Amino acid sequence: MTVALVDDEKNVRLAVRTALTKDGFDVIEFADGQQAFDYVSRDNSKMAVLPDIFVLDIMMPVMDGITLLRKFRESGIKTPVIFLTSRDEEFDKILGLELGADDYLCKPFSIKELIARIHVILRRCNASNSAVGAPSKILRSNGIELNLLSYTAKICGKDVELTVTEFRILQSFIEHENEVLSREQLIEIAYPQDTYLNDRAVDCHIKRLRKKIPENCIETIYGLGYKYTGFALGLNLQ
Repeated sequence: MTVALVDDEKNVRLAVRTALTKDGFDVIEFADGQQAFDYVSRDNSKMAVLPDIFVLDIMMPVMDGITLLRKFRESGIKTPVIFLTSRDEEFDKILGLELGADDYLCKPFSIKELIARIHVILRRCNASNSAVGAPSKILRSNGIELNLLSYTAKICGKDVELTVTEFRILQSFIEHENEVLSREQLIEIAYPQDTYLNDRAVDCHIKRLRKKIPENCIETIYGLGYKYTGFALGLNLQ
C-alpha cells in the first residue's frame, strides 16, 4: 500500500515517512499541494505509483490542503484523505470534512495514532471494494436501500454516493429507527473497533448525510443526539 504525504515541513515528512516505511507502507512525498495535484493529474500510464491514501497538511505554500482536496473531488479523484491541522484551525477541519476528507489529526500528533487511522480507513475501503459483485444483503427503510456487502445505497430507486462513514452512520440510524442515539452511541455502533471519530466529526458527517437523503429523516434531539424517523418515501429528492 502506498501513502502520499503532502507537507511543506521536511522534518515532519522525514518522521512520518520513516514510521510508515517501518510499518510496511511505500511513501511518496510532496512539499506542497500543487506538486501532489500535478502528480495525480498526469496520465496514469506515466505514473510509477498510485497512492492508496493521502495525508495532507492544511497550511502549505503554493497550494494548501483545502484547495488540493477541493481540486481532487472536483476532478473525480476519490482517494481517501487524512488532514494534518493546527489546533486553532477548527473551521478548516470542518470544511475539510464537508469537502470529503475521511479524517483529521491535530498537530502535534502521535505518529502511531496516524498510522492506526491510516489502517482503519484502508480497511474500510478494502471492505467496500471487495464486496463489489458479491450477493446482495439489503437493509430497507421507507425508500432507502443499503447493500451491506457492496456499501452502495439507493434512495427511491436512485443511486446515492455515500462515503463509508456516511454509509455506516445511516445503517446505524436505520437499524435503530425512532430511537434517540447520542453521538457517542453512533460512533460505537458504526465503529465498534478502531474508533477515532469525535463529536464534531459526527456532526459534520450527519450534515453531509442530510444533503444526500431527505433532511428531515434525521431529527436533532437537542442535548441528547439524533433520531432517524424514516420519512424518506415520497419526498422530493434533488
